[in-house]
Amino acid sequence: MFRSLIFVASAFGLLLLLSSCNENNTEDFPLELGYEYFPLEVGKYTIYQVDSVLFDTTGTGVVIDSTQSFIRETIVDTFVDNSGQTNYRIEREWRRSLGETWTVQDVWTALRSDIRAERVEENFRFVKMVFPLSVGRSWDGNQFIDINTNISVAGETIVPFKNWFYEILSVGEPGAVGVLQFDEVAEITQADAENFIELRRSFERYARGVGLIYREMWILDTQRISETDPWEEKAQKGFILKQRLIEHN
Repeated sequence: MFRSLIFVASAFGLLLLLSSCNENNTEDFPLELGYEYFPLEVGKYTIYQVDSVLFDTTGTGVVIDSTQSFIRETIVDTFVDNSGQTNYRIEREWRRSLGETWTVQDVWTALRSDIRAERVEENFRFVKMVFPLSVGRSWDGNQFIDINTNISVAGETIVPFKNWFYEILSVGEPGAVGVLQFDEVAEITQADAENFIELRRSFERYARGVGLIYREMWILDTQRISETDPWEEKAQKGFILKQRLIEHN
């Protein structure tokens, strides 16, 4: 069950530009466009520490299960899709602790065109970025996903993609994840919606030349109405996920 959450893992409204999309996967892009925040190259790998909290309502109350594991993503190959665009295969390996052997979990894909970057995660296609990256740009990053899609979390059904809206909050700012320091980081919010019974919060940070360095998601539901209790206390189903980069090449 934990592994299935990593996809939720998860960019928005560019309809007028889509018809002019031309694929360009060379590495010599002008920096001002922001392509280097989403680098794609066979042999590139990133390793993440993933901390998650699952909420499950049972007959005796809400059971909270906290876990930690590690994910390694390696770009292993390319292929050309039916539209003529070059896609990159990302092999994803999982292990519970640093001392364990890596186990192949699944394969995701990514592509980058002149105007946007996409990732297919667990068969969900997300538009992660639009180019050029500039503060305040917004778009429908879940345009390929039915917002009423259900997923199962700890045996509970939840609708994770309600009220998502992507926006670039910052570009080119210094940042850090743990001991790793980065000169230029872009932050993209994907969802930030809350009412009495639902919380949908998701954002990602990318470093130039590295890619994704941090992801945080809060997908929570409750029937316990409270304006003062934090979501960690009143949530009855869903999850909190934090994914941190710890190593890359």
